Amino acid sequence: MHLMGDALGDFDDAIVNCVAWSQDGRRTECSAAQIPDMLAQPGGFLWLELRQPSPLVLEQVQSLFHVHELAIEDVHLAEQHPKFEVYEPVVGEAERESFFMVLTPVVTHGTGHDFALGELHVFLDARVILLLHLGRYARDFDALGRFEHAPARLGRGMVNALHAVLDEVVDNYTPWHGAFEERLDALERQVISNNVREQGVLTDLYALKRLILRLRHAVIPVEEMTLSLIAGAHRQSVPKLMRPYFRDVHDHIVQLLTGLDFLRESHMGVLNLHIALGANRQGVVVRKLAGWGAILAVPTMVFSMYGMNFQNMPELDWKFGYPSVMLLTLAGSTLLHRWLRRSGWL
Repeated sequence: MHLMGDALGDFDDAIVNCVAWSQDGRRTECSAAQIPDMLAQPGGFLWLELRQPSPLVLEQVQSLFHVHELAIEDVHLAEQHPKFEVYEPVVGEAERESFFMVLTPVVTHGTGHDFALGELHVFLDARVILLLHLGRYARDFDALGRFEHAPARLGRGMVNALHAVLDEVVDNYTPWHGAFEERLDALERQVISNNVREQGVLTDLYALKRLILRLRHAVIPVEEMTLSLIAGAHRQSVPKLMRPYFRDVHDHIVQLLTGLDFLRESHMGVLNLHIALGANRQGVVVRKLAGWGAILAVPTMVFSMYGMNFQNMPELDWKFGYPSVMLLTLAGSTLLHRWLRRSGWL
């Protein structure tokens, strides 16, 4: 088993939340030993949330909830891409289809410098929702709270539990768009101020691009999941009453993806601006060097003539020969300097 961290071998140690609702709506917190009794009660619903389950805990989970072997295999492998699987009931059984999802929720909070994604495996059937946090997980992940505050008419069941999880994951994505936008604005101000270190800004820009893409790749599969749920592909499990709630989650995802796409375009604009300003600064330096080279070429040419072994140089015997040559050289260099300044080369 490849977990992103230390596995917790004891079932009770791995439990984050274990809450059961009876058929009449009574809420009861439970331990691992009480789960079989909770499942034996007809018409109830169980919310079980685990973190870093060991292979031994997963064996117990599969035995208790009859999780599909392919879903358990994905948990064992870990580091799965987000996906949504539907397992049909065995022929002759009355139960509805069960869902299995892999999500990558945000597990950190900050200003864009400490962005990280976790891995959440979700198994649902008519009476149980099982959440498995692999690796780092957000301690303030409160899908259970959303589930408990759902409208009373939605009851306590599979579909509104799924909505609570998706809604929590998407709502935790949203603030990071703002954090990345603020970070890009700061980098843009640095670029425009024209007082930046080339390597530092390029490194920060490419690091931000990587974060934006990671968030976008986490969000896109969730859009496909919600679209599947609201399109009526799972009429047996998702009643019409719940579709507006999933549509609301889908709308949030679409807005987030639109914002991320705009952010990517803005990022490319800032990157191109930085490259253009760098090329412009380089051009200015080259022009200045060329201008000063032209100015220095005048005395260089004059003085190099006096390094030749000419015998007939009348000004050498003239009293004002040396001052005159110096003055002419200085005048020529000064006139060239003024002309280059007016031309914008200096």
